[in-house]
Amino acid sequence: MNKYFRYAQENGGQKLHLVEDFGGGEVALRALCGRKPVKRGMWRMTINVPLANACHNCLRVFRI
Repeated sequence: MNKYFRYAQENGGQKLHLVEDFGGGEVALRALCGRKPVKRGMWRMTINVPLANACHNCLRVFRI
């Protein structure tokens, strides 16, 4: 079974984190790097944000 990930951030202006997407608007509570949002389940999907703002720990875990 394939896993799908999306870039999301907790608040505007923060790093992009890779979060597992279960479909139907459901996303994992923790990012791949282990970070969890202050408000439970409050990841926001982002568009038009440069991927240079991605969390390096999430990218490292994703590549393994």
